[in-house]
Amino acid sequence: MNHERYSRRALLSGLGVSGAMLPLLNAERALAATPTGFPKRLVTVTWTNGIIENSFYPKGNDLTAAPLGATLAPLEAYKAKMIMPIGLSQKVLLDLNRQYDGHFSYPSLLTGTGENKAEGTTGMGPSIDQFISDEIAKKVTLPNPVLHIGVKSTPGGNPTSWRSSGQKNVGETDPYRLFDLLFTGKTLPTGQIDILRQRRQSVLDYVNKQLTGFGQRLGTDDRAKIQAHMDSIRELEKQLTAPGATAVACTAPDIGTKGTKLDNPGLIKAFFDILAVALRCDITRVATVDLFCDGGGDGNSFPFVGVTQDYHAVAHAGAGGAANKIKIDAWLFGLVAGLVKGLDDSPEAGGTALDHSLIMTLNDMDTGDGHYIGKVPCTMIGSCGGYFKTGQAVTYNKTPHNKLLATICNAMDVPVTSYGAPGYEGTLPELVA
Repeated sequence: MNHERYSRRALLSGLGVSGAMLPLLNAERALAATPTGFPKRLVTVTWTNGIIENSFYPKGNDLTAAPLGATLAPLEAYKAKMIMPIGLSQKVLLDLNRQYDGHFSYPSLLTGTGENKAEGTTGMGPSIDQFISDEIAKKVTLPNPVLHIGVKSTPGGNPTSWRSSGQKNVGETDPYRLFDLLFTGKTLPTGQIDILRQRRQSVLDYVNKQLTGFGQRLGTDDRAKIQAHMDSIRELEKQLTAPGATAVACTAPDIGTKGTKLDNPGLIKAFFDILAVALRCDITRVATVDLFCDGGGDGNSFPFVGVTQDYHAVAHAGAGGAANKIKIDAWLFGLVAGLVKGLDDSPEAGGTALDHSLIMTLNDMDTGDGHYIGKVPCTMIGSCGGYFKTGQAVTYNKTPHNKLLATICNAMDVPVTSYGAPGYEGTLPELVA
C-alpha cells in the first residue's frame, strides 16, 4: 500500500500553495498575524506621576462585575476587552536599591533593564517595541515598522523606547510632521482592507475547489475531516462577506491646518487619530506613545478640567490633591478611550481591529507622592488576536514586570522565554487565554 498517497506531504502537493492556509494541517501563521490573516498590533501608552489607587484598581478579579473606578471610567464600554495585572514591579530596579526612583524609572519600563546607579536615566537594552518591530520587519515590509511619539516630552527628557543599550528613540512631538511622514505624497486606497478581504475570499474559493476534488479520492473518515474543514471555510466566507464587515476607509485623518499650535487636548487627540489610521491601514503595527517625558516638573497644567496647578505638584500632594489628580487622569484615559474606539469601530473577520491588537498603558510609579516602583499601574486593552484572556484582573506580589514584557513578545508571535536583564525569566500564563 502506498501510504504517501494520503500523507501530509501528498495533501500539500495536491493543494499547492493553498495548503499554507489550512489549520487542518497546523500550518504556521505569518509573523504577528491572527488566524484570519489580519495583523496583530501593539501600542504602549506611558505617563508619569502615579495614580490614585482607590480610583484606579478594581474591587475584584472580574472587571465586568462592577463599574470601573473614576480614573478608568472612560474605558467602561471596553472593560470586557481589558486585563489589569496588579502588583507587577520593576524588580530589576528594586534589586539595585532604586525602589523610590519614580520618574527615573522610565527607561526600564519597556526594556526590563536597569542602570546600576541611583536616578539612572539610561535604558540598558532595546525596548519591546523596537525588538518586536525588528522581528516583524524580517518577514513583513511595512511603510513604518514602528512609531515613536513623545506628546509632551521635553528635549532633555528620557523616553521609554530604546533602540539598544544607551541609544534612545527620540519621540516625535509634532503631529504635523508625523502626518507628513505617514500620509503626504502617499496613496491610501479607499477600502484597502476591503481589497485584502476580497483577496482572501478568492483564496478561500480556490481552497474549497481543491479540497472538494481531493476529498473524492479519500475514504469515509478522511472525507469527513475534509468536509469539516470545508464547513470552517464557509464560516470564514460568511465573516468576510457579512454586512457589518465593511472596513473603515484608509483615509488620512483631519488634524487641522499645518502649523496650528494645538493645546493639550488637541495635541494628544491629533496623535491618537493619526495612530488609529496608521494601525488600521497596516502602515505600522507597533507604536510607543510617551504622553510625558520622565521628568516630573514639566509644567503641564489642565485648566480645561478645572486644574490650574502643575501636574507634578498635584501628584505630590497625595491625598490632598487626589480629586484633581483623578480629574487629570480620567481626562487622559478619555483620550486613550478615543484610540481604543478608533480600532474597535473597524470590523475585522468577525471581530474588530481592537480584538487583533493590544493597547497597554503603563505608569512608572505607584503614587505620585511616594515614587515607589514596586507596584506598576498597568491596563491592557484588546486580546491581541485571542492570545489574552480579557475581562479579568490578576494580582501579583512584586512579580518582575519583565515577565509581562516577555508575555507580550509571545503574544505578538515573537517567542521568548525572558526579556530584559538576566535573572528575571518567565512569562505570565495567568493572562493567557
